[in-house]
Amino acid sequence: MGYQVYQVGDRWGGYGVPAVCEHPKCNEEIDRGISYACGGEPFSEYGCDRYFCGEHRVYHCFNVGRGRECVEVCERCAKKRDSFPYKPEHPDWVKHLLTDVSWKKWRKNNSKKVKELADSIK
Repeated sequence: MGYQVYQVGDRWGGYGVPAVCEHPKCNEEIDRGISYACGGEPFSEYGCDRYFCGEHRVYHCFNVGRGRECVEVCERCAKKRDSFPYKPEHPDWVKHLLTDVSWKKWRKNNSKKVKELADSIK
């Protein structure tokens, strides 16, 4: 249950957070659970802090010391290139943050972020 919702830097992560695959040409709905995280976990040493559907992750092996470590990463991380740009928060997640009673205290303590989110769905 600990990975349902958590903060990943300035973004939300967890299997309870709806999202869209962060490949620029894909709009498949996923979540920000660990199974979709590039590198197998947020901020992995092998991946970026983005989330991708199964079609846009590849199994790639990295040389580490005298061995190899194999993980699922996006195509850019497999080629050691700059990350794809972030996609915006999913509208269902924004609506949940802005209206659900369980987030009332968070809204009260994060008025600047609440305004940014509200502006993002207008």
